Amino acid sequence: MLSNERRKQLLNYLEHKKTATVQELAEKLFASPSTVRRDLSELEKQGFIKRVHGGAVLTSENALDPPWYLHKVQQIEEKKLIAEKAVPFLSNFKTYFFDSSTTALMLAMKLQDFLDVKIATNGLGILSSIPSSKNLSVYSCGGYLRSPYDEFTGNLALQNISRMNADIFFFSCAGFSVRNGATEINDDNVAVKRAFFQNSKCHILLCDYTKFDKEFFFNSFAVNEIDYVITDRRPSDLYVDLLRDKLIY
Repeated sequence: MLSNERRKQLLNYLEHKKTATVQELAEKLFASPSTVRRDLSELEKQGFIKRVHGGAVLTSENALDPPWYLHKVQQIEEKKLIAEKAVPFLSNFKTYFFDSSTTALMLAMKLQDFLDVKIATNGLGILSSIPSSKNLSVYSCGGYLRSPYDEFTGNLALQNISRMNADIFFFSCAGFSVRNGATEINDDNVAVKRAFFQNSKCHILLCDYTKFDKEFFFNSFAVNEIDYVITDRRPSDLYVDLLRDKLIY
């Protein structure tokens, strides 16, 4: 069996089981455990699965787009570090857009210490975690609640975003590459992010190290559209040269 055919069968099996051991996959695919481990390593590099001790888990129900509850527990320390590095961009009397990413949530939480701030988001995680207060006004863009991803999308969301403006838009991505910049798995997600982008002055990508050198089907933002890229560790020289003064790590 060709390796690409075997990997397709492996993914199909995980779509039904969600998680499986190396031994289980080896028996199902009539392959050796070492072959299965190589396949799993390659699929993890492509972002399809997550390696765990003795096996693998599918990163989402469609083999690509991880639900919010999975994002919430992945790269926690890296996301905290990125949020800390982004704090200098926060200030009193400003307006902000945040996407539905967990990194954006960690940063948005820090706005509770600022004065007279307004934020808008399509992320249910932010809306359910940060209440409006005397100094912080929290707005939802509304729209269709895409479950289990806990984010609002659709035409109603786009219409509502068009009625708002922000000083800064903070967002994440599924992948980031030299050739295509920020890319996404879902086109609805891209549409909402582009709407936030159009109505904001400054655009800041929050991108942990696992996203670099990965490309997905839908382009969201070219490199020259992004004002700053904040990450948790120094990327390769290729990105350092490409981003220059835009890069914060």
